[in-house]
Amino acid sequence: MAEVSRPELLVSIREAVRAYTARAVLYSQAIADQMGLNATDARCLDILSRKGPITAGQLAELTGLTSGAVTGVIDRLEKPGYVRRVRDAGDRRRVIIEPIPEHELPINASMEAGVRTLDELLEDYSDEQLAVIHDFLRRSVAMTERATAGARERPGR
Repeated sequence: MAEVSRPELLVSIREAVRAYTARAVLYSQAIADQMGLNATDARCLDILSRKGPITAGQLAELTGLTSGAVTGVIDRLEKPGYVRRVRDAGDRRRVIIEPIPEHELPINASMEAGVRTLDELLEDYSDEQLAVIHDFLRRSVAMTERATAGARERPGR
């Protein structure tokens, strides 16, 4: 295999990240479709299943949605029984949104094939390579969070 220059490799990595991101969005949409949800509702349900019970305000912060949009998401997720609203025992004015464990199964079942495929792919890498991949992904998430926050702070077009 011919040696690739660093600039060429960097361009190729950028292109691969863009392609991966686009495919991940399409995969997420396919999972949402299987569950009968729109992409935003599925993303919120995924956050709730990973984070556990949180307030609507916290969900808004994590998604960048307005409080009104989050209320609509919660209404739509509550109707089929994916989540429930629970009053905070310490502050009755505060409402906590909790995922209903019995309904996490469809999310997990829908994503199971993807997890298996990822596990198979990761088997091809050494522990040292996995550590580099993990570091890259962790730092990419942090960078993307900062970039997203910055984009939200800039005035619209």
